[in-house]
Amino acid sequence: MQLAIELPDELCREVLNHANAAYFVKKALEKELIIEKKIEQSEQELFSLMAKIPGEISLVDELIQERKIEFIKEKAKNA
Repeated sequence: MQLAIELPDELCREVLNHANAAYFVKKALEKELIIEKKIEQSEQELFSLMAKIPGEISLVDELIQERKIEFIKEKAKNA
């Protein structure tokens, strides 16, 4: 299968300077697709982890609660 794409002139010149331009482009695309798949997988894992957090409790709520507890402890210590 063949794929025709348009590239800016300067980029095209750089690619064509390679001894085997077709091989170079093929390998570059394969690498980019692997990276893209890893990013998608990481995003899916993150969404899965976030889905496990109860909806009514946000991370901000947890941080606020922790700070309130620290404040109360500090206040009691100084009293």
